[in-house]
Amino acid sequence: MPVTDDQAATLRALLSGQREEHQRLLSQLDRTAANVGYSTLLAAGFFEAVERRFIVDGNVADNAAVIDFVASVRERTDETPDLIKPDIAERMILHALDTGASISDIDPDTVIQHQLILLAALIGDAQLSESELNAFMEKIRSDADELIN
Repeated sequence: MPVTDDQAATLRALLSGQREEHQRLLSQLDRTAANVGYSTLLAAGFFEAVERRFIVDGNVADNAAVIDFVASVRERTDETPDLIKPDIAERMILHALDTGASISDIDPDTVIQHQLILLAALIGDAQLSESELNAFMEKIRSDADELIN
């Protein structure tokens, strides 16, 4: 089953800074379908955004850049330090960069929570235009559909 329009709209709401709309749409998703489609779309978005941020001209950023980014995300709101664990966030980013970091011991719900926050921060920092966000969503939806099928 490919990613649905509702799942894509839900993630797009998050990435365009519409947090309340994201929560509303998320609560309306079919849980069984979302466990596959939305989760895969989120993962595809996370990997794509990490690569765009931390790989420049084929060169992977060093660990210090990852640590600095995670620290900046944790400083953005009063709630974020409690929601983002630096060691987990850093390992997830390094895993996405294929640097050998393992996330196999991290609970799936924790992975999803961190992906949501980190992806929103990565896209927020990128300051994508409407057309760039549309292109990003098309790319990650295609990637997610490929992974599902």
